[in-house]
Amino acid sequence: MKTINCREAGFDCDHIVRGETDEEVLKNGMEHAKKDHNMKEDDMTPEMKEKIRGLIRSS
Repeated sequence: MKTINCREAGFDCDHIVRGETDEEVLKNGMEHAKKDHNMKEDDMTPEMKEKIRGLIRSS
């Protein structure tokens, strides 16, 4: 299982995004960001994706 803490990604939120792969964590994270942080797909820049990818941890 791989995870990322939403707070570590720069949000005031304690949600933990989970997935089996980095890509699944990114997908699940974007779904959470859209639903709970009112983000749009366009808000996810390549730089932000790389930053978030670097925060993904194996558990």
